[in-house]
Amino acid sequence: MTNPLSRRLLQLAGLLSLLLIAVVVNYLIHDGSSVVNPIAEAAQRTAAMPGARLKFEITYSSEDSSKTITGTGSGDYDGRTGRSDAQMTMPLPDGGSLWTESVADRRNIYTRSSTLEPLLPPGKLWLGMQPLLGHESVSGLGSGPGADGMLEELKAAGGDIEEVDHQTVGGHPTTRYKTSIDPAREADIAEESGDHALAREYEAIAARAPESIEVEVWIDGHGLARMIAMVEKLPITPDGKTLDMTTRVEFFAFGHKTKIPLPPKRQVFDYTPVLRAELGLEDGSILGRSGPPAGAKQLSTSVFRRRANAICSRALAASKGFLRRDEALTGRFGTLGPGDLGSAEAKSLLRATGRLFEGFAEGTGRRMLDKLAAVAPPARDLQEYRRFLKVNAQELETLVALARVNQLGVYKVPGVDRKAVEARRTAEQEMLAASLGVPACAPHSGSGAGPDDQVA
Repeated sequence: MTNPLSRRLLQLAGLLSLLLIAVVVNYLIHDGSSVVNPIAEAAQRTAAMPGARLKFEITYSSEDSSKTITGTGSGDYDGRTGRSDAQMTMPLPDGGSLWTESVADRRNIYTRSSTLEPLLPPGKLWLGMQPLLGHESVSGLGSGPGADGMLEELKAAGGDIEEVDHQTVGGHPTTRYKTSIDPAREADIAEESGDHALAREYEAIAARAPESIEVEVWIDGHGLARMIAMVEKLPITPDGKTLDMTTRVEFFAFGHKTKIPLPPKRQVFDYTPVLRAELGLEDGSILGRSGPPAGAKQLSTSVFRRRANAICSRALAASKGFLRRDEALTGRFGTLGPGDLGSAEAKSLLRATGRLFEGFAEGTGRRMLDKLAAVAPPARDLQEYRRFLKVNAQELETLVALARVNQLGVYKVPGVDRKAVEARRTAEQEMLAASLGVPACAPHSGSGAGPDDQVA
């Protein structure tokens, strides 16, 4: 079953995250390297300003339709903190309108909107995301979602820089340049710099959106970027159909200073685990350590097995309450008919399931991994044991992603075949547990069942 709410949420979150990358300005000077092209130089000089005002226009279009949707907005950028605040209004085809506000720092986007708020759990007003998982990179696309993002992208522009013509923007004479940004190239840059995790993330994004981003920049006589335009092709269907997003941002009132507060944490619903799962990037890093700490005393085979089995046995005993509640919720879902899956009762059950799963992953699951990671096996088993811990951490990370979408009233992580993922991980866990001699740590049937198992 394809849940329409899931599709709406995914599209909204994805478009808004890309919007923020493209509407705010800053370039964080990481290494003081020399400037090699006029666009990068403009990025650097513009970032040196303490702040600016901006206005922008976002247009969505498709080859399959003559209709376009255009949103307009304005915002502020604080160069001292790297924060930005942007507001946009966009008319909808049904005659209504979509209002959004997005606040960003160098790692995060926080978005609220008239459409999004009803989908969030009670008490949550903002959807939080870390595009590229919060990396701050010296290359381009991973520099940050907000005030760092756009000009950092320009510094990384890898295509030819072409001078096009001269135009006036906001009363200032400018020279217009064209270039392009290739996501696959960013993967190569990250790999060459030794950031293999970031390279993998770029590769995943390039696989989903392989086409280069076309860029135009209008630079004034002082070397400041007065306007930037980007055209991005956003994949919207598995068969390759795309949505063109054209973003045009004008910068003015350089030197403008403003204080931009971040949303209160209690009002933010973090969507990042879902983005990780959707891109297949669960590496276990957000839950549990990757292995015994450096210098930990290596145990004999018998002592290691005894301690690891004891940890897993205690965790299994502690999870019995979770399993009973999980079975009760799954049973209640089983009483619902196909027409009831979008009802208020189903939504309430989904949110309860999501809270239960997240509590288990963050509680019993995390404690078990932390304790296992403190146990050092014999040297010959260390590599295999690290892999075992990583697979278990990946499983918990996937469970957190499922818990988050359940709390949004969505049955499945968009784009993820959870059963296929679980089958592969279970087979590997069983093999590793047997090889390491820790049968108590092997997967146990019945754990992690959820309402998506009731949905075809």
